[in-house]
Amino acid sequence: MALSLQFLHREEFESRTLRALGGAASVGILAAIAQKLHFPLEAGYFAVVAAALAGAKAPPRHAMGLRAALAVLPALPFFFDAPEPLPQSLAGGIAAALVAWLGNGREETGRPLSVALSAAAAGVLVPLGLYTQQVLEARFLGDRGLLPVLVGFLTLALFWSIGTLPANVVVELDAVEARGRLLEDSLKGEARELAVRALGLYRQCKAVVTRMPASPGRLELLGVLEKMAGDSFSLAEAHAGLEAQLGSVVANDVDAQVQELRARAAATQDAVARRQLELAASSLGEELNHLDALSRRRERLLAQLHAQVALLERARVSFVGVQGSEMGAKGAQAAQLARRLKSLGEDTSAPPAEEASPVAPHPGTRVTP
Repeated sequence: MALSLQFLHREEFESRTLRALGGAASVGILAAIAQKLHFPLEAGYFAVVAAALAGAKAPPRHAMGLRAALAVLPALPFFFDAPEPLPQSLAGGIAAALVAWLGNGREETGRPLSVALSAAAAGVLVPLGLYTQQVLEARFLGDRGLLPVLVGFLTLALFWSIGTLPANVVVELDAVEARGRLLEDSLKGEARELAVRALGLYRQCKAVVTRMPASPGRLELLGVLEKMAGDSFSLAEAHAGLEAQLGSVVANDVDAQVQELRARAAATQDAVARRQLELAASSLGEELNHLDALSRRRERLLAQLHAQVALLERARVSFVGVQGSEMGAKGAQAAQLARRLKSLGEDTSAPPAEEASPVAPHPGTRVTP
């Protein structure tokens, strides 16, 4: 098994950072006005909370509770007589943990390890942002006026946002699981549902295999499972590629253009112009046939993906008897079970090489005068 570091939901992290900077800039302007009125705002709290409130995206059922928690909980460290920058560090860690847990923009909550790592990273980076702010004020900006306050708030928000990065990073020890998680993040529609199902079945089967005694049969069985899951993911990727190609072209529009060109060719008196229009219609007709072939291929890929996931389901059912067996007998059963699953895979029609390969663009027909 190879160690794999996956950066998931990249767009979510980027948009969260931009929103956090916007929220901190807005409060920074208010902080500059408050400074003029001799009522300075604590940047370590207000910049971080503004960034967290602007960056967090929670489901409706959690939105109000999360925003209340972000406004109140990071303020608690400032009520204790602790030396700086410990209160600011704790405030940043609390805000990052809340955002990673409930404010990640998805229905599912953040994983405990990701939440803890985000809190730790933000707790370290917020004091570093404070130090950077102090250096900028001392050497370049001064400590009075709109620009120093605004830059200070933006600096703290940026460092805090970078601290939330672990919420989008997942470390996988299994390359097959890492590939499945990437597909779970990138695919859409029915292919995504099947890929997620295949990933879950693979994890369930692998959990049973890892409890077996070490033996060559266990390694063979694990290899069969990895191949079955890998084939499912390859089919899902190929289906997604076809979806992207077909989604960019509307077959009805192409057919309408063909009909229009043929009608204009029939109505044209000039022989050369008629020939040009007929060639153009023929070219578009070939493109339409190619789109129809791609559509049928997409349907075959989806059917093969269903069959491959069903094969993984059969493999999971095959492990039910193994779980009820004696531990000592599991090692002896591993090789036999591996052969059985391999025969199931051979009985199921495997996808041809051209089905799972990327689709090359259709060259089309060149129309020459």
